[in-house]
Amino acid sequence: MMMLDTSTLAAQLRQPHGEAALAVADSMNRSNGALNRAAISLLAVAAGERILEIGPGNAAFAPLLLHADDSHYLGIELSAAMVEAGNQRLASAGLADRATMRLGDAHALPVADEAMDAALAVNTLYFWPSLAPVLDELARVLRTGGRLCLAFGDAAFVRSLPFAADFHLHELEAVEQALRVSGFRVSAWRSHRETATGNDGQARDKHFHLLLAQRR
Repeated sequence: MMMLDTSTLAAQLRQPHGEAALAVADSMNRSNGALNRAAISLLAVAAGERILEIGPGNAAFAPLLLHADDSHYLGIELSAAMVEAGNQRLASAGLADRATMRLGDAHALPVADEAMDAALAVNTLYFWPSLAPVLDELARVLRTGGRLCLAFGDAAFVRSLPFAADFHLHELEAVEQALRVSGFRVSAWRSHRETATGNDGQARDKHFHLLLAQRR
């Protein structure tokens, strides 16, 4: 990937755009591959379920959420470039009949009440100044008993990233509490550690949390 200064990289990670968008998406897919697969495994999509993903980039991991028979997928992205690239990817994979990307914001999801069975958000919490509005929205669009998987970097780890100076850091306990306040019951926690290359091209030890919660 082309070398970007830290502030430019941070802006691209939040909302890939312009000439760098596709390269940034490819970098995120490489950097976050193991974490995405761990989150998808924890979410455990069943046949016939309707899945919502917040901030999926170019939908590289959507096919892994669609292995179950008759499951349907909706990806919500801030980036128009990612919506276009994601829909092209889904069409090329023969999934356009049950998977689509839409432009939107997690703070005001273009989704009907209780329309989803499961939701996933990987490495997106850093762009939510306050957790409550987004978690309230996710509670609104999930059916009773619906599952939400959040995957995010441990605050101490993210604080060490040079491009994360403007990221909003949320401690594990604060995320758990915010989930409970928004009407979720936390049912599982996993710690994910790996040594891998990050979005800035530097190899480092990574530490993430995965939370699975049910809407009450």
